[in-house]
Amino acid sequence: MTEIPLFPLKTVLLPGNLLTLKIFEPRYLDMIATCMREESVFGVVLIRDGEETSLDSEICTIGTTARISDWEHRADGLLGITASGEARFAIEDRQLQHDGLAIARVRLLEESRTVEVPDQFHYMRDLLDHIGAQQMQVSADELTFSEILYRLVYLLPLDADLKQRLLEIPECGDRATILHAELIRLGIIQYVKPESQG
Repeated sequence: MTEIPLFPLKTVLLPGNLLTLKIFEPRYLDMIATCMREESVFGVVLIRDGEETSLDSEICTIGTTARISDWEHRADGLLGITASGEARFAIEDRQLQHDGLAIARVRLLEESRTVEVPDQFHYMRDLLDHIGAQQMQVSADELTFSEILYRLVYLLPLDADLKQRLLEIPECGDRATILHAELIRLGIIQYVKPESQG
C-alpha cells in the first residue's frame, strides 16, 4: 500500500502511454512541483460525474500512476507537462487536504504476464504498426501483448467509459476480446482479419 496524490480528469491514462496537461490550479501546481522535486508519481483517475475543478467529483476507483517526463512554461502562462502512465492501481481510501488535493492510499495492481500474442489477436500487432506509425518509437514486434493492447486503446477513437472498462480488466485475453468486438463495431478490422483458430 502506498500514498499518492490524485489528479481526477475526464480522460483515461493507460500504462505505457503519454498524457499532456495544462496545469493552472494551485493545488495541482504544488502537486507537480513536489512530484518533480521528489521524482515521485501521482495518480490519474477518470471522473465519472462532476467537473475537473470540483472538489466533490465522483471518480473511478481504478487509475494509473503517472510520472512527469517533460514540462514547459507555455506562452499562455500555464505550466505544460507530459506524463507517462506506469502502473494500474486501486484506491483503498482517500482524503482531501486543506487545499483540495486528494491523497489516496492505493494498491498497485499486477499486470498480466502474458507476453505472446494469441493467434486470434495477431492482427492487432499489424493494426498497431499501421495506425501508430507516426507516434511510436518502436515496432509492435518489440512490445508485449499487454503493451500492444494499451497502445491500441490509446490510439483508437474510443470513448472514455470504454477505455476505463478496458483499463479495469486484469487479464489481457479478456481485454483483447472486448477490444476486438469494438473494432468490429467501428468497422476498423474489415481489411485485416483475425487469423483462423483452425
